[in-house]
Amino acid sequence: MNIQIVKNYTKRTEYKMLKNWINVNERHIDELTSGICVIPAIIILKLSEVELQSLNKWWRQWGNQLIVSPPFHQMDVVSLLQLKVDLSVQGTEAQSFNSLPVIESIKTNTKSKWELANGEIVAIDHFEHSGSGCVTLTTVPLLDYRLLSKQDVCKKLFLELIIDNKYDESTTVREQFILSPVHEYILILASANVLEPSKISGQLSNFFKENLSDNEALELLQQLIDQKLLEDSCAITDAGETYINLKGYKAFVREIKIWRRDDGTWR
Repeated sequence: MNIQIVKNYTKRTEYKMLKNWINVNERHIDELTSGICVIPAIIILKLSEVELQSLNKWWRQWGNQLIVSPPFHQMDVVSLLQLKVDLSVQGTEAQSFNSLPVIESIKTNTKSKWELANGEIVAIDHFEHSGSGCVTLTTVPLLDYRLLSKQDVCKKLFLELIIDNKYDESTTVREQFILSPVHEYILILASANVLEPSKISGQLSNFFKENLSDNEALELLQQLIDQKLLEDSCAITDAGETYINLKGYKAFVREIKIWRRDDGTWR
């Protein structure tokens, strides 16, 4: 496992904490190799324009993961990392996640990786597309040296943040599968949590004016399951939600949710 830290900032306490329980490689931004780079948010603010460009080019490459740790202090992480997602980090009432104190949360329409008991998001994975690298943001202070007494918890959670490359390889293979418009309609219905396999042909006709037989519609549904964009239960997967977000279909999802009455019937 190639875990890298930024060479000019190796004396920071966050990196000292990390070195307590994992081996790291020290590299300059423009020397990063394939793998994982851990960077406290405050360091991103200190990078030069050239370094930022190098970092943003690096994390977009398949197989790479940029893990950004708090505090964020309401920095514009979207602009700095050129994220194509509606997201901001804001202060929140002091709470805890696995016994670790949390004072910031992530406001976004992206699927969460970790959440507090009240539903506030404290970690996400962001892929620009199914063949890109990943930015992982967390507001849980895993590298806070003041939490040295809880380093076992911090280490466990840090390892949970790391993405298994086997999963990445499978998503790259799936990128070769080209979705038709009807595939996308089915994903939109699933994202809106209204997809009913037994009524799928009727739903496609009502919402999208697509007239397919039950067998034809179910075949397309099964293809989405095979591509891991839907679960066997027909619930949408993280990869499916990522596709919806990247294609800009969230507005359609919201509209379909509005069409449904509180009692579950349609307008």
